[in-house]
Amino acid sequence: MTDKAYHAKRWLNRNYNDHKQLEADRRMLAIMENRLGSGVARYESDGTESHDPDKSRARHEDALLDFSAQREKVEKEERKLFAEMNKTREAIGKLEDPELIAIATDRYINRLPWGDISKLEHISVAEAYRLNLKMLEKMADIL
Repeated sequence: MTDKAYHAKRWLNRNYNDHKQLEADRRMLAIMENRLGSGVARYESDGTESHDPDKSRARHEDALLDFSAQREKVEKEERKLFAEMNKTREAIGKLEDPELIAIATDRYINRLPWGDISKLEHISVAEAYRLNLKMLEKMADIL
């Protein structure tokens, strides 16, 4: 792989860690949402148990604030990632070969593993690697 192709690969992969962080933050948001739902059920049944309803209400309000902050964080990350992925899509769209566009989109937008890409494109994994190298060389010229 040439230095230009390696630079193109790094550019195409630049959002990988941001995507992983967004996935983790979305999972945290889902967990917080589930806790809120269970907290409401407990809050409504506090009259029959030996809980302090004021403490339960305060805990629920704190959980709502934490949930709101997490949701805001996720939405900010989504906006940033969406803008960057649009730049990537635009650059990939400048490739002329539809096969190279498909491979670049599957790998660098959809983040599919090479085995899945080879099945989707009906080629061997080795051919997928060869086409990726060809695509990276052409992408280096575009960038």
